[in-house]
Amino acid sequence: RQHRLLGRRRRRRQRIQAMRTLVMSAVTTLLLGGAGVSASASVSDMRRAKTKKPRAAYKGDDQTTMSNVLNQHLKRSEKSTLPCEQWSTVDLQEFMAAIAEHREDELQQIYHSVEDRRDLKHTVEDHKSHWAKLNHIVSNHPHLYEPQQESHCREAVMWWTHHLVEEKRGRFRLQGITVPLLPEGPKKPCGRGEGSDEEHVCLYINEKNSCDWCHSTQAEHDAGAEGTTPPDALQKTTGPDDGNPHGWGRLRRCDQDQLPRCQLCEGVGGKVWSDKNEDIDLPPCEIVANASDVDPKTVAPPLYPKAFTVKRKDGKQGGYSDTLIGWKTDPFCFGFFPQNDSIPPLCYRSEDSLVKYYDIEKEATRIDYTIHNEGVFSIFPNITSTILMVQDTMWIQNRLWVVDQCICANPSGNHCETPPCKSYVHHWDTFKTAQYLGREKIAVEWIQNHGTGKSGKMMELDHFILWSHHVWTDPVSRRLVRAWKPFNGLQNYDPEAWVDSVADDSVFEAPPKKCKKGGAPIRINCDDEGHYHPKKSEGIEHLEALFMIAAQKGPEGLQDFVDVLYKSHPAAADTTIVI
Repeated sequence: RQHRLLGRRRRRRQRIQAMRTLVMSAVTTLLLGGAGVSASASVSDMRRAKTKKPRAAYKGDDQTTMSNVLNQHLKRSEKSTLPCEQWSTVDLQEFMAAIAEHREDELQQIYHSVEDRRDLKHTVEDHKSHWAKLNHIVSNHPHLYEPQQESHCREAVMWWTHHLVEEKRGRFRLQGITVPLLPEGPKKPCGRGEGSDEEHVCLYINEKNSCDWCHSTQAEHDAGAEGTTPPDALQKTTGPDDGNPHGWGRLRRCDQDQLPRCQLCEGVGGKVWSDKNEDIDLPPCEIVANASDVDPKTVAPPLYPKAFTVKRKDGKQGGYSDTLIGWKTDPFCFGFFPQNDSIPPLCYRSEDSLVKYYDIEKEATRIDYTIHNEGVFSIFPNITSTILMVQDTMWIQNRLWVVDQCICANPSGNHCETPPCKSYVHHWDTFKTAQYLGREKIAVEWIQNHGTGKSGKMMELDHFILWSHHVWTDPVSRRLVRAWKPFNGLQNYDPEAWVDSVADDSVFEAPPKKCKKGGAPIRINCDDEGHYHPKKSEGIEHLEALFMIAAQKGPEGLQDFVDVLYKSHPAAADTTIVI
């Protein structure tokens, strides 16, 4: 049995080496035997390059079907093909490097002129350098191998089909080149939340730096800087980009780039409290009219004012409410914020806001929350939290019952380093290019003293979609009312609570005093001036003591914590407990 296994491995190595030899032989012949013979784009090559949407014969109802369809085309046109799973990632990289040297300039010019996603912006050497980094990381994280392999297969097929003219492909075929096939199963999830190296690989495999489409500076976005505007998701059919690892249904998650395409009353989301698909209070939704049947003059575009305050006129909570969703970074989900995929375990927190401020000229936003404790902390008093973001830094200021805490945060997560990139507040026109699906009657959560699910306020709203974002506007007030992203959260705005200005700029003071030395007794990732520093924290022992006393004694133990805290941190002496 062992001899048979070794024999199979030896034959596989021989087959791979033969494929490698064929690739390099084809390249050598093209470079030497084909010297002086230039290939030009034919009419059919040019037509294919100018066609952004695949024709019906090249489509499928979902990713698996589409891959099967395209593989049948490849098998008919190529003399030798090999299933994706039989290629190593290194062989796929060598295949792409071989054909990249022969990509046709005329096709590149077409892709570049219309900002087509097929445009290759980097040199072969750039790709080789990045592949080497990917290979090193994957060697230390073997669970990433299959997602990398599948991603390379899709990329290799795209390069073969859309970057070589037919004459060049014909020359390669004469040398016996083997072409990879597309993976035919559902897209595999990438990553398990194991750190920045893993995230680097998954960002490559998924949509690179998709947060930057909406969270670059407004100035960069307005200037048309590369990567600061969402590309057209309808040119893709391989979503959801992170593979939808929790298996959420289409009511909870429907991405614009997946098949079948999202329809009205899909991807609506709701108040949600865990990663389980069923742990969500879905709102009732009824289709009123498809986009083609709605007078466009009555549709309010999904745009934010450039500056605004959202606060109920009676001063009560609830002008703005949300469920915040983000990667879990602590056991109790006190300090977390949204990221650009749903791969790691997630935190969920529903909260009412007293006020929300936003000013894009200052690249600033602030929300003052009252957080209703759930789970093991449901017997404790509510806590308050202020989340402030100015430029590329976020400060999360929590009042943990009897003690202040500040978390200085870097929302970008350092998701790219060469060159470095940062995350900023969302653009005021983030959803300018969103696809309009039509009009619905949907129950909006929390606003005007309503509840969630069936208890929400029924409104007739216009539904837009942009990648994994869903947004609703009110044709009457012409305000943005509801927004949902399945791994970022639910946001609801009372249409009567908007004011298109911020009266007092001091609400954006940064860094906040609590986050500086001598401020809050618990400061996490903050230097003495209150700026983000990943290796500087103080008062962690107070946080651990608070949780320990709370777990052992419940709310009655909070006074014991205050007594201990006062001895070590006199600034807490004015603490009073209200239970």
